[in-house]
Amino acid sequence: MIQYPDQTSSVAEPVSAGYGDGGPWMPAAGREISLASLLRVAKKYLWVVAVCTLVGIGIAAYKNARSTPIYRAAAQIQLTQDSANQFRLDQTGGGDSYIDSARLETEIQILRSSTLALETIQSLNLDQNNDFAPHPPGRAWDLSKRLDRHALISTFQAGLTATRSGHTNILEISFLSPNPALAAQICNRLIDNYVEHNFKDNYQATEQVSKWLQAQLGELQRRLQASQEHMLSMQNQIGIVGIDQTQSIALARLEGLNNDLTKVESDRMMQEARLIAMKSSSPAVLDTLSNDQVISQLRARRTQLADEYSAMHAKYGDANPRIVSLRAEMAQVDQAIRDSENTILKHAEKEVEASSRNEANLKAQLDAEKQRAYDTNSKVVEYSLARREYESNRTLYDQLEQRLQEAGIIAGLHSTSIRMIDPADTPDYPSSPRKTFNLGVGFLGGFMVGVLLSLLIYALDTNIKSLSDVEEKLGLPLLGVIPAAEGKDILPDAFTASATSGVESGWSQVAESYRALRTSLLLSRPGSPPKVILVTSSKPAEGKTSVATLSAIILALSGARVLLIDADLRRPSVHTRFKIANRVGLSSILSGKIAPEEALYQYPKIPSLQILPAGPIAPMPAELLGAREMHNLVDSMRSQYDFIVIDTPPILTVADAMILVPLSDGVALVLRYGETTSNVAVRGRDLLLRSGANLLGTVLNAVDYKSPDYAEYYGRSYNDYYTYRGEQNEQ
Repeated sequence: MIQYPDQTSSVAEPVSAGYGDGGPWMPAAGREISLASLLRVAKKYLWVVAVCTLVGIGIAAYKNARSTPIYRAAAQIQLTQDSANQFRLDQTGGGDSYIDSARLETEIQILRSSTLALETIQSLNLDQNNDFAPHPPGRAWDLSKRLDRHALISTFQAGLTATRSGHTNILEISFLSPNPALAAQICNRLIDNYVEHNFKDNYQATEQVSKWLQAQLGELQRRLQASQEHMLSMQNQIGIVGIDQTQSIALARLEGLNNDLTKVESDRMMQEARLIAMKSSSPAVLDTLSNDQVISQLRARRTQLADEYSAMHAKYGDANPRIVSLRAEMAQVDQAIRDSENTILKHAEKEVEASSRNEANLKAQLDAEKQRAYDTNSKVVEYSLARREYESNRTLYDQLEQRLQEAGIIAGLHSTSIRMIDPADTPDYPSSPRKTFNLGVGFLGGFMVGVLLSLLIYALDTNIKSLSDVEEKLGLPLLGVIPAAEGKDILPDAFTASATSGVESGWSQVAESYRALRTSLLLSRPGSPPKVILVTSSKPAEGKTSVATLSAIILALSGARVLLIDADLRRPSVHTRFKIANRVGLSSILSGKIAPEEALYQYPKIPSLQILPAGPIAPMPAELLGAREMHNLVDSMRSQYDFIVIDTPPILTVADAMILVPLSDGVALVLRYGETTSNVAVRGRDLLLRSGANLLGTVLNAVDYKSPDYAEYYGRSYNDYYTYRGEQNEQ
């Protein structure tokens, strides 16, 4: 028999638990996240990770199986400085071969233009090719209809990609199609159409300049003939072949004015030719002739907006707010480009006007100088002037004739500004779907979703799911861990048999756990163990009655005199476990109908254990439990028993347990493993503390010893030890 210290006090003073006072059970500020805890969560929710991973792989496999193989054919072209740049009317030398980014972006936009797309569709009859675009239900594509034309062009542009290769002048053009041969054919035909389009555009602009120069040459030829005839006439009149005029100051001035006039007249004609070329040229030629950086930047911005518009339009359609915004911004950029072009043209026109005025002024000065020269030496001066005029006209004529010949040559050189590097070949393997990549993405995506979902489930699960939760979240010591057991194993007769069995095969995990609980209760208070122990829970179905019943049995088995009181006057169940009648009991004693000795039941298997059932259900249980008779009953029983175990209703359901708190020496709070939430447990703890309870600690009931949470707290060897004992007993 276990000896217990003498207990003289009638009712122990309530002792506050360590909660809130910095005591030993003060909870940690926050749960420390360690690698071990993360691994435990991963192991606990391994099925979630596995299911999500399999789903991710399944989705990837389904996508691979359902996706049509798409082939990518690619070609490369090199853009060189256009020969037309050498026909700049303000220069005679060649230029650098480097092409700026704005020009390259402009060419990329031209490649992706609707005009080239439509030309390629028409030249290859793509509207009749189902590999390019399946026919609409019940009819064929009709390029004369605007909607069909736009749909085919959108399909073409969706499969087309044109990009710059690094920082070079090389463009890579690729096309995607389920037909590999068609992809290569479209890519090559697009480049042919682009070369032809570029040639025609530049050739037409050069032809217009050539026609204007031919008209100017005709006029210069007539002037040259007239000046030549006048010079010969003056030679005949003077009767000489040539006269030295170097000593004449008047002739020197006339020669200088005549040279200036010739230069100004040449500049004016060049500027007029440049103006005509600007007005009749394509935007790309206008940019080259003007050499204006602002308009180049605007065109580059327009290209970026057009690319973004094409990508979003194919994905979201016309109603998307971003599409509307892009259209408005492109309209603004187009207007700015037009304004810049108009400004450039106006500037060129002003230059022509200024040159014309300068030419008129020089002519007036030359005429005045001629008149003065005529007055002094009219014949000689007139002859010299005629000769200078003839020479000037000859020089101007020769220069323009050379430019005209160059223009004719350059008109045929525009095609050399685009050079094919690698034509598109028929691809051997599809570019999509990338099956291995998709499976890898599906695996990683499913795995990550599974991990995140596991962490989310773990974070949202507020149940008491690990033994450390009891001490960290509640700030209370853990008195005992009761394993999950079948209902028949926790009945008093079966439990008593297993706890008192003297053979090895009678060993029981449940009995061992209650022996550990008994030890914790005996050591839960310094000086002497609690005599009146109140057992309660936060909510129903947490196993408090089983804990109270089996704790009373295990205390009685140690030789102590124990009284088990069923104070749950609303839903009593102690009598059903011991299979005794409930005609009289605690309610009968408190109502004064019988004496305490008449309601006590002696458990035959343990003589030192007596049970006081609840008795008939009373109409007002709280008033009976709070009456003076209950205090007197507990006081009288203290001297007769070593321990009094009181089973009470759940603390959050009714106030009966709080009424009985002042009568007890300590309270044991029962929590059900994996079902009791931390919020409910904390609420029950707070109610008991506010009632002045001396919270001895918690009892974690129905614990699965094989769970990862339990293994984290006690270690795997703890359960392995008892598992080994159980297997030996079975053998």
